[in-house]
Amino acid sequence: MSAFVIHGHFYQPYRVNPYIGEIMLEDTAYPYDNWNERIYRECYLPNAYAHYRSEGEVKEIVNNYSKMSFNMGWTLLDWIEKHHPEILKKIKEASGNAIGTSFNHTILPLDPEEDKEIQIFWGIRAFEKFFGRKPNGFWLPELAVDKETLKMLMKYGIKYIILAPHQVKTKGSFLRYYAQEGHMDIFVYDGELSQGVAFGELLSDAKHLLELLKSRKDQTLIAVDGETFGHHKKFGEMGLSYMFIHSSNFTTLESLYREKTPKLSTDINFNTSWSCPHGIERWRNHCGCSSGGMAGWHQMWRKPLREGLEAVRSRIKQIVYNQLEEYFSDAHKAILGFIDVILGGSKDEYFTRYAKKKLNKEERIKVLKLLNALKYIQLSFSSDGWFFAEISGTETVNNLLFAKKAIDLLEDTISEKMLLRHLEYAPSNIQAYGNGLGVWKNLVLPKVYFPQDISKCALVMYLSELKNSTDSLGKWNFQVIKENTVRLLDTETEEEFLFEEHLRDFSAASLPSLYAKEVFEKWAMDYIEEEREFMKDYEFLLEDMVLHSKSLKFHTAQYIRERLTLFLKSKLLVLLKEYSPLEEIKDVLTKAEKLSLDVKDEHLAKELSLYIKRSVLKASEEELLDLLEFTKNYNLSVSRYELYIDVWELQNIIWERRQDIKNKRVFELLNLAPSL
Repeated sequence: MSAFVIHGHFYQPYRVNPYIGEIMLEDTAYPYDNWNERIYRECYLPNAYAHYRSEGEVKEIVNNYSKMSFNMGWTLLDWIEKHHPEILKKIKEASGNAIGTSFNHTILPLDPEEDKEIQIFWGIRAFEKFFGRKPNGFWLPELAVDKETLKMLMKYGIKYIILAPHQVKTKGSFLRYYAQEGHMDIFVYDGELSQGVAFGELLSDAKHLLELLKSRKDQTLIAVDGETFGHHKKFGEMGLSYMFIHSSNFTTLESLYREKTPKLSTDINFNTSWSCPHGIERWRNHCGCSSGGMAGWHQMWRKPLREGLEAVRSRIKQIVYNQLEEYFSDAHKAILGFIDVILGGSKDEYFTRYAKKKLNKEERIKVLKLLNALKYIQLSFSSDGWFFAEISGTETVNNLLFAKKAIDLLEDTISEKMLLRHLEYAPSNIQAYGNGLGVWKNLVLPKVYFPQDISKCALVMYLSELKNSTDSLGKWNFQVIKENTVRLLDTETEEEFLFEEHLRDFSAASLPSLYAKEVFEKWAMDYIEEEREFMKDYEFLLEDMVLHSKSLKFHTAQYIRERLTLFLKSKLLVLLKEYSPLEEIKDVLTKAEKLSLDVKDEHLAKELSLYIKRSVLKASEEELLDLLEFTKNYNLSVSRYELYIDVWELQNIIWERRQDIKNKRVFELLNLAPSL
């Protein structure tokens, strides 16, 4: 019987600002705060709840992760764990389908040997933390492969990898590569079907794609970016759910590996990748491959960027390894073990295990600075920094910011001067930047925040009642001791700071963007609530004037209508934010309807959707019916999709509870097949 495997390479680069410990606002991801949030909503969440629709009804909701083979690395899983743990639970339900990958998606053939080992060892340990077992398979970033990488994978017990057809010298779907150190099994993906799914239109007709799979003999592997399903291809996750429901031939690489042994051996075309026909040149040269650029753009900046970062990496490693020898018997082994701290493990246990002696406070801080410098220089080599068309792109700027953080942790001005000399020879396609130095000055340095910047931010957040007197901002713990004194602790390095703040010359525009948004949102809501409180004494007068405005047609009638409309919108916003009883919200909407005032807009729809979702999560069955009846009637009253209350997540919530719901009306209201 034929076997089909869909493998999704799910990945996002590490987007966290290293000076703060949180992702700042990314304008290009609007209406979401950042690209992780946007792709989460378009891909990671939908694949946990992929809807199969038929005859206008959702017949089944599928956890695609449980049906497919996939990999997710630390840079994505760490963010999901912190921001969407409920989806991590759905992913972990399918932990048996997962394979490992490197720590932060560097091009392994371009990494020095010790960095290859760090990437592979840290990646495997992250896999073990999230999935509770050792990985058998391994996803090579960009499928870039060389002999040394395979040797390192064999050393750490990896049994199989995935490669493209052009990367192997024998035709076949399951092959074995022999080396002195042992052997590595290789699943070769179907190039035609994978290309058609990722870049063609095959996924738009899941029925046809399934027929194509059935026409293949033996096993067939489709390997694509996981973000194909929902982000790159809208509703792609629904195409997957259709195929999973209509065929029992789908399996995973883990299952195939347990069941089969390769019959053919092969050699490998080394220093190749799946996304660059020139091998691995895309990540060190102007090879002609790029994404997202304008006509005529070049990538002459790639070579000096890599050479500059390589020079910095070499110097930082020399400093780190030499200085760590004073504290550790085996510096490289201690560096490998540092992944346990990165993954949230105890620093005390780490030092007990690896340090030669008990370290005092100053020594601990010094060692943690050294180790974190090495972590950030690893992050500065994420492949995305070279993948796209322009040196001023978000991904390249992030890589440079990580390098800057590594340099600052060591207070090594020589490294920075070395990097800047190389950036001077990295030409930008955008005249305003000129070269890498312009990118450094205009895009990298503005993202650098000093401890006193964090102190001011903490105090403003506290005074704005957004934080408690003892609280945290990203990686920083803080305590407001007096009205203007702030104690800070950097949880990465254990450094402590004490600042006496005076905010006379402070501008909210200087706050890190994520926190500036929170502050302005809070100030805006404070204003709205104060205005509402002031205006409520005039509410009945305004209503009376609006009621008679049609018959009397006095000159200021339209102005009064606008004022009352705005007042009712403000009232609704406050009620929704405070999670007031549904009846109070209905009363305002009913009043607006009687007065022929239009209070329904896109912002209200989002707030209503959030209100209904949170209410449904804790509602009894009787309350559930009331909420869903309201939702249906509200959606029938609006004329544009943007004004709808989103019911997609409501369907997912009810699907999870379907065995406990007795009243079929609940399912009818959501066009959801009733529980069997």
